[in-house]
Amino acid sequence: MKTKPDLNKPGTDVVKDIQLSDIFDIDEIQHLQDLFSDAMGVASIITHPDGTPITKPSNFCRLCNDIIRNTERGRANCYQSDAILGRMSTSGAIVQPCLSGGLWDAGAGIAVGGKNIANWLIGQVRNEELDEQRMIRYADEIGANKEEFMAALREVPMMSLDQFKKVSNMLFAFANELSQKVYNNFQLKMQNAAHEDALNALRESEEFNRQIMQNANEGIWMVDMNENTTYINSKMADMLGYTVEEMTGMNVSDFLIPEDIQDHRDKTFQRMAGNPGHYERRIKQKNGEEIWTIVSSSSIIDKTGVYSGSLGMFQDITERKQAEEKIKKIGLHYQAIIEKAPDGIVLINNDGAFIYVSPAAAKMFGLSVEEAISRHPNDYTHPDDLPMVLGELFKLLEDPSYTPTLQYRFADNTGNWKWIESTMSNLLADPNVEAIVINFRDISDRKQSEKELRELNNELDTRVQQRTTELEAAIKELETFSYSVSHDLKAPLRHINGFLEIFLEKTSANFTEEELGYLKNISRSASEMGLLIDAILSFSRLNQAELRKTRIQSSVMVRQVINFFEPEIQNRQITFHVEPLHDVQGDEGLIRQVWTNLISNAIKYTGKKSEAIIEIGSFSTPTETAFFVKDNGAGFNMKYVHKLFGVFQRLHKSREFDGIGIGLANVNRIVKRHGGHCRAEGEQDKGATFHFSIPD
Repeated sequence: MKTKPDLNKPGTDVVKDIQLSDIFDIDEIQHLQDLFSDAMGVASIITHPDGTPITKPSNFCRLCNDIIRNTERGRANCYQSDAILGRMSTSGAIVQPCLSGGLWDAGAGIAVGGKNIANWLIGQVRNEELDEQRMIRYADEIGANKEEFMAALREVPMMSLDQFKKVSNMLFAFANELSQKVYNNFQLKMQNAAHEDALNALRESEEFNRQIMQNANEGIWMVDMNENTTYINSKMADMLGYTVEEMTGMNVSDFLIPEDIQDHRDKTFQRMAGNPGHYERRIKQKNGEEIWTIVSSSSIIDKTGVYSGSLGMFQDITERKQAEEKIKKIGLHYQAIIEKAPDGIVLINNDGAFIYVSPAAAKMFGLSVEEAISRHPNDYTHPDDLPMVLGELFKLLEDPSYTPTLQYRFADNTGNWKWIESTMSNLLADPNVEAIVINFRDISDRKQSEKELRELNNELDTRVQQRTTELEAAIKELETFSYSVSHDLKAPLRHINGFLEIFLEKTSANFTEEELGYLKNISRSASEMGLLIDAILSFSRLNQAELRKTRIQSSVMVRQVINFFEPEIQNRQITFHVEPLHDVQGDEGLIRQVWTNLISNAIKYTGKKSEAIIEIGSFSTPTETAFFVKDNGAGFNMKYVHKLFGVFQRLHKSREFDGIGIGLANVNRIVKRHGGHCRAEGEQDKGATFHFSIPD
């Protein structure tokens, strides 16, 4: 466990070990962070220089808080990005996309004595330039659920880069002021520690006390019962621009501001009654200027127990007061921003009553700010939406970290119902709930557009259903026609072949070899035409059967298809190189036909090779799984690649390689039915590669 630094220890050793929590109240920092986050509409957090959090996140989006940071790799990337964003810069805030999720972030460092002790980070906004494909890939990289990831991404607030840079500049100015306040608090604690040492030393011995007082880092001032100076150390004299000799004998009233005289008298009476004081006091310097000091005062009691004067220890806090004044001005600036914000902002107390209504909110209500505050929030809310709104408010009171965003209707002063989208959050103090902040905007136009879009979609659905019915009727008619074509065409072909066989049996002896060849060509052509008719019918049925998708073990299926061809290739020299294949979701029967046709083609078109090589493999992308079948066979001229997947399109003559040109067309149709695509590469006499993909 890291030990706290010793504030009595001077120099850089203390600064080296100092942390923000050592010199600043973290609850106060948290409060400032929450105010900034709510006012600017951005997420915010303060971290150590290595990126680990100091404060609780303010307005963190679900994408970063619940998804990315819930993965080990995503959380590590977030910390690394936070550390880089918060590095010290004197020229302005560092603005860049987050190194983890890619949303826009900004950061500024908080320093003490030139050492960066904390990073203030804001962001988690997106703009139109966000690369959603990169975000999908990043979801895979960190192991997040892609659907949940993208749903959360669309919840992230939009902000132009120009507006975000303005917010970042405000952060940089605020962080600089905070750094100054941190430094002043650090100095003050160092001085307080030294002050305690001085008081302890005073109790040990008079001589030693005098030495301590003379060399103390604080101003020490002793007066008698008439408030004339009896002792002043050089630090106090220097603080006021005098020498010790000049101040000795001077009365306290010579240094007081007129409006502080009565308060000084009251505190003197309190000291005389035995009550030491610790308070702030303005004092006039020799040149007439004023400085602010912190005074620790106590009574001096003589040996008889009678009040004989007082002792005061003074610390110059002028710089700190100036810094506080600047912070106060910044707070007023924030208030001005809220007052001019286009979104409505209201604060309600635990009883549900308004305690603040911004001008924009009052304008949405159609009332003045005073009129709006005088009414109860429930008066504005639609009765049907009120239970939902109240339920979210109760959840918010139970869980301070809960920040719901909801849509509901409210009425303006004319009684018209408008749609608003609001974000609710707790305003905490000591971390008790001080108020509930509701930031909202009018989305009536958007709701109207959504309604019109729904109506349009319903109309389109009706049209699609109508066209689907017409298409189904046309398909039914086509099926009837196909059956009729099959029956009416194949019957005459069977007659031709039948009569030819009878004719040849009875009269073949009367024909020459040439004449018999003619008759056999007629019979073969009739048979081929029958095969073509069967192929057409098979091709047309591919779009009619319902897909029954299951998980397919591709490696097992390919091995089964290769085994099926073993009898016909047992006398050939064929080497299969089959890589481990990715599994896919698909119709098992149809995908098996794809593999059968592609492997059959590879076997057929390597038929003239003394040693055939067939390679089968796969690879995965974020959206699909791709497969390939590569051979060293006859190949083809890429000039004609566009014909490969057409019906009855062949790039080789039938006397070279048998077939009717329907196999690749079937492959293409099956793959397209699964939402994938096919392509081919080849070179004449140097083989071919056929690719197909199945979406994940």
